[in-house]
Amino acid sequence: MTEPPSDDAAKRWIERAFEDAPALISVHRGKDHHFVFANRLFRASSDGRPLTGRPYAEAFPEFVEQGYLAIFDRVHTTGEPFVANGARADTPRTPGGQPEERYWNLTFQPSRDATGTVDGLTTFAFEVTEHVRSRRVAEEAEKRYDELLLALHVVVWRVNPTGWRLEWVRGDVAALLGVAPDDALAPGGDTQRVHPDDLAALFDARAAVRRPGDRYHVEYRNGDATGWRWIAEDGQLREQPGSDRLSVWGLVQDVTERVANQAYREQVHAELLRVQKLESLSLLAGGIAHDFNNLLTAILGNASLAELQLERTHPASGSIASMVSAAKRASDLTAQLLSFSGRRRLTVEPVDVNGQLVELVGLLHASISRKVTLRLDAGRVRVVDADRSQLNQVLMNLVINAAQAHGDEAGAVKIRTGVQALGPADLKACPGFPDATPGEFVVVEVSDTGCGMDAATAAKIFEPFFTTKPEGRGLGLAAVQGIVRGHRGLVRVQSAPGVGTTFFVYLPAAASGIAPAPPSPAPLAAQGTILVVDDEPAVRAFMRAALEFGGFKVLEAEDGEAGVATFAVHADTIDLVLLDLTMPRLGGEEALVQINALRPNTPVVMTSGFNELGQTRRLIGHGAVEFIQKPYPVRDLLELAGRLVRRS
Repeated sequence: MTEPPSDDAAKRWIERAFEDAPALISVHRGKDHHFVFANRLFRASSDGRPLTGRPYAEAFPEFVEQGYLAIFDRVHTTGEPFVANGARADTPRTPGGQPEERYWNLTFQPSRDATGTVDGLTTFAFEVTEHVRSRRVAEEAEKRYDELLLALHVVVWRVNPTGWRLEWVRGDVAALLGVAPDDALAPGGDTQRVHPDDLAALFDARAAVRRPGDRYHVEYRNGDATGWRWIAEDGQLREQPGSDRLSVWGLVQDVTERVANQAYREQVHAELLRVQKLESLSLLAGGIAHDFNNLLTAILGNASLAELQLERTHPASGSIASMVSAAKRASDLTAQLLSFSGRRRLTVEPVDVNGQLVELVGLLHASISRKVTLRLDAGRVRVVDADRSQLNQVLMNLVINAAQAHGDEAGAVKIRTGVQALGPADLKACPGFPDATPGEFVVVEVSDTGCGMDAATAAKIFEPFFTTKPEGRGLGLAAVQGIVRGHRGLVRVQSAPGVGTTFFVYLPAAASGIAPAPPSPAPLAAQGTILVVDDEPAVRAFMRAALEFGGFKVLEAEDGEAGVATFAVHADTIDLVLLDLTMPRLGGEEALVQINALRPNTPVVMTSGFNELGQTRRLIGHGAVEFIQKPYPVRDLLELAGRLVRRS
């Protein structure tokens, strides 16, 4: 057996162990804590100052200021050890240097004599300055990371794919997921507020990641009955650094605004397609009506001219009257097409909507089923600037449609009027009427108790040629929309199957409610020279015959260029120019400018198969310009020509 070391040998062995220990060790005795031992590392960590035999306060005065002398005294008095991790104790590293910021893990252990009385203490210290500084850097980085996540309004997490339980989560969890971070870490905590209809899609997307590198993306609603937010979730299956353990790392963000914007863009796109389709149909309808009106001008004009020339007892007078009547009905059809296209001429005057409705209701009682009651509830309204005949067409179409919605069943149609102010949001909610501007509108509400419509049908009712009636042409409501649009108003509809339908027509209120008295008709003229400029030979022939019948001398030109040339030769004798707007080589607008350059303020009547109201308004500044819509009866042409010739 090995002999135990002697006391001296054991003491030397302990001293060597303390001397070479990896910690800073010092031993103090007495109430003044004078040094009796400081190992190599302790001496090296100080700045080489002498220690053995010196009181602690004398050896380290800087520690006295930092409060460590008081701690020594307390350990010596109470016999309780002192332990601290990361405690700051500043001291120089080089002889004579300034104290530096340094951090330590400290233990001050009391030592006792044979009687158990504390007669000193032993200190153990490990410098952890770099560790503390690294921890501070990490904490600062973590703080900036959290601030970034909050600023971006996102949540990041790590999840164990087995059972899909969150292991770590950072970010604005409460605001984004609606739960506290600790609750989100509980089983199922991240899905407890997901919309029930979206849970299956979320679980399927998460289950699709099986191999490292697999990714998924899913969007779902999160919240409760008080409100839902759209959430986008992205994740990737990855190996944990330094191990073969798999985790899913993910990011969650609120995309409600993007989803709403996408839905709005899709709505706008659908509306744009609808408007483009209607615009194409509008151009087609307007073009057909224009060409047909040129033909009707010749047909109706010549027929009405023959009617004026024949005695009522002539055998052909009845046939000619029937021809005039048929041509006028054909003109009504083209008027509907022009109303839909928004290109029909408006004869605008102050109109009392209530007065119009009183007259209309009296007429319509005989035109609708006796099983349907018709009631007018007229409120206080403003006068509107409108075309009286076109307004009648709107009101008549809506009331007759409302009555027919009941079929053979009994029901009621109610008409109400009033005034309502519409703002930008109201106009935006009723697309398809771009010329309407915010302000006060006279509202005409036509409601029925009929069969009603589903949303798909209601979306199509203003389309031309769409009809729910076997005998219908599908132009009535299309014309209503075109007329109201031409008056800078708007129309909206509310309907549901089995509930009935209500149409709301909004017309801008006029600034004045005073309607001027209608002008008295002018007698036929009997003299004057008129230049007729039109590219349709049949129209020119009719106009010549009609004007000569009225006592005028007539000059003709086949287009705008020939018209200007003819006017240049006969400018002193021409009293009036009848000028078609749409012609080859030189159009009516360009010809008017050149004619007025030759003789300013020449009386001119513009003619067209279109409603060229906007264009003629622009031309008023070029001279005495008026407009007549094709087709027109001979009497209307002669009255207008006579009035302008006398005025010139």
